[in-house]
Amino acid sequence: MAEQLHFPKLHRLIHWLLAFSILFILFTIFLRSTWMDKTHIAAIIQSGLNSDNLTITQQQAITIAKSIRNEMFQWHYIVGYLVGILVIIRVFYTKKVGVFMPNPFKKNSLHDRLQGLLYIAFYLFLASVVITGLVIHFLGHDFILYAQCKTFHKLSWWGILGFMLIHIGGVIFANGRDNKDTITKMING
Repeated sequence: MAEQLHFPKLHRLIHWLLAFSILFILFTIFLRSTWMDKTHIAAIIQSGLNSDNLTITQQQAITIAKSIRNEMFQWHYIVGYLVGILVIIRVFYTKKVGVFMPNPFKKNSLHDRLQGLLYIAFYLFLASVVITGLVIHFLGHDFILYAQCKTFHKLSWWGILGFMLIHIGGVIFANGRDNKDTITKMING
């Protein structure tokens, strides 16, 4: 692949908005599965009430914990919509300006073909996260394929996380070798 001379402002804006949106969503997932875990919060609620000689059942405490946690998780949905919008903008932007990744189907080097396939996988994971997230959010538990959608949604996030680790590692590696100003170009243009 020829070295990218510069990245236009719109390209960089989409890139960084998408990057920070994904990180924020991953943060909400982390919070929900650790500190904001429903059983953890329910135990804290029960403990606090017990110190005041009040008691509620475990299920009542979990119901309260879920309502507390759901307030935080609303941001997961809001930023999820932003990711969906950014993916759509990225598709239109790519059609108008061109692709900023190597074509994996041309006779490029193995590195460039793998890099192109990795980007394609990333956008497929993003599309699946957005689509399954919308299905889960709007159709809910009543949807016949709810459990499968939820599983695929979670697995797709692992694909996105894997891409991010490979992408960051690759950029740092390339910046230290032949593309010395790649990081600067993505920040300053």
